[in-house]
Amino acid sequence: MACLRRIPVRHGPVLHHRRRSDRRLPAPAGAAVTAPRTAATGGTGIDLDHTSFAVHDAMRWARFLRRKLGATPISGETLPEFRYLLLYVGAPEQGARLELMEPQGDGFLTRNLAKRGEGPHHVTFTVPDLRAAVARVRALGSTVVGESYEHPPWHEAFIVPDDKHAVVIQLAQSDRRYPGPEDLLTTCARDPESLPSVSGATEPLWWTSLWGTPVETTARLGATHLASTDLAFSRRLFEGVLGGELRAEDEHFDFSWPGGSVRVHAAERPGILGMALHGSGFTSVRIGSASLRA
Repeated sequence: MACLRRIPVRHGPVLHHRRRSDRRLPAPAGAAVTAPRTAATGGTGIDLDHTSFAVHDAMRWARFLRRKLGATPISGETLPEFRYLLLYVGAPEQGARLELMEPQGDGFLTRNLAKRGEGPHHVTFTVPDLRAAVARVRALGSTVVGESYEHPPWHEAFIVPDDKHAVVIQLAQSDRRYPGPEDLLTTCARDPESLPSVSGATEPLWWTSLWGTPVETTARLGATHLASTDLAFSRRLFEGVLGGELRAEDEHFDFSWPGGSVRVHAAERPGILGMALHGSGFTSVRIGSASLRA
């Protein structure tokens, strides 16, 4: 099928979030577990990779998101229990990655959908040294499972959901990179051999029929919104361990990385609330329990 190229619409520079203040808070109480800085960049080399949603039909959702928001496919693969599709929603200067996961036969994702329905599944961060990141997370007292270090295109480990965030946090390390937004938006070429790839995955181009879906409007994804029952712990994790740049507001924390941001709200009930959405014309797009909203 021919690839339908689109010219991204520029809406002017838009920040991931508006800030009413720019005040630094004193360091939170508790053990100081800090992500090391890299001399080359002055940063940590850690990045927010994507926010993932469990759905029954990934292609149906992908066609909707492409038509109504201008979602651009990046990559996707099939594994024994699920297949996934990674999308970019945004312009060259601002946007975020969103993943759709669909079950393939009986497995963890089937059980997840049966219990919770469609909605947020996990947030993924890429790190330069997975073993070191896992050690820092454990030093906080969090539980890490599913460590895998044998496949260089995708090492991974998972922080188990707790009563503070109630969400899986995936940590990953890869010797490959995704194209930048400018390249993603100006070409349909995707080279599976150059992209991050999960061990044992097949069908790296199962999703290419998505190119046939015309784009009606374009939008930009922004911050992932997360409810937390313990903002001090959230700060120790997202700033101290995962190296996010913190900016504090009256009612929430904003943590930023090169690839995106997480806005953490104080709440009695934890979990992913959704993602910010700019310029879509929609008040809200719901994916199960979460929403993409202005």
